Amino acid sequence: MDYRVNENGQKCASCVLYTTGQYLEIKSESANLARIREHIKQIGNHCNLNEKQIFDIQVAVGEATANAVEHGSPRGSDNCVRIGFQCDCDALTITVRDEGKFRRRMPAPDSENENFRGRGIPLMLALMDKVTIDEAKDGTCVVLVKKIGNGNHDKRA
Repeated sequence: MDYRVNENGQKCASCVLYTTGQYLEIKSESANLARIREHIKQIGNHCNLNEKQIFDIQVAVGEATANAVEHGSPRGSDNCVRIGFQCDCDALTITVRDEGKFRRRMPAPDSENENFRGRGIPLMLALMDKVTIDEAKDGTCVVLVKKIGNGNHDKRA
């Protein structure tokens, strides 16, 4: 896993992240998902997030990254997925970028398709404060935002 830090910006006053962001760039392989969850835990601990906040972020980013690996990597492990982290003291923003084309596949509300697997986006929406999906010709970017307090990070639930 390649970890790169952009140190040209200002650090968040409450944690180790830069306001201009830091990112991980990984090969598009599902074996890297556990490493990403561990990295999120480390960031959450550095940012003094509580366990529930860290878990919510791990699940949401895990879903976005799993989708990027499975659906957003037309060349398989030759593609990369980039997970960016940015903090502004009020919110942690995570971006997941892939190199594929986004395909909307949501079932009809009255559908009885029990084999439908598309629960990732609803999970992300339930666990994060804001979710956007930006589609482009060169890939898809999922932006996940988690509010982290009133200008300060704390471990209160």
